[in-house]
Amino acid sequence: MSLLALGGIISAVGDIYTGVSAMNAANQSAAEMRREGDILFSESLRTAAIIEEEGEKFAAMQSLQYIGSGVQVAGSALVTIAQTKKYAATEAEATRASGRARRDLAYTRARRTENEGRASLVSGIIGGASKLFNVAGSFDSGSKETEESIAPRRGKFEPGYMKREGAFT
Repeated sequence: MSLLALGGIISAVGDIYTGVSAMNAANQSAAEMRREGDILFSESLRTAAIIEEEGEKFAAMQSLQYIGSGVQVAGSALVTIAQTKKYAATEAEATRASGRARRDLAYTRARRTENEGRASLVSGIIGGASKLFNVAGSFDSGSKETEESIAPRRGKFEPGYMKREGAFT
């Protein structure tokens, strides 16, 4: 086996290994992106629960203040308390929606990263296979050269060849 062929084989294996490594790195990055998205979503759920709880506490405090000041919890006081609860619920849902959107974005980026990793793997395999075919082709073409195919080329690089053939006339 010639050094050229050995170099081609080593290069092909290197291309394939690079593709596999790139895919593994992409998969690891994608998993980290998903974990980050899940954490962001969990935090948004926790924050939404706190907003709802604080809204309920504030509405209860409003009700107690109305009662303490001698106002019946009816009419406009009741509307104010209901608006407080509605505002808290709206804010909590907006927080959950934001968390879902952040998680979905992280998952989309993770899928894109995985696709890039697969593309790197395919590219490495194709590049490596191409080099292996080139190496195999060089063995094939080299084995068909015979004395008859070499004979016409003999003597072309001997001193005086070009003068004998009339190249300098």
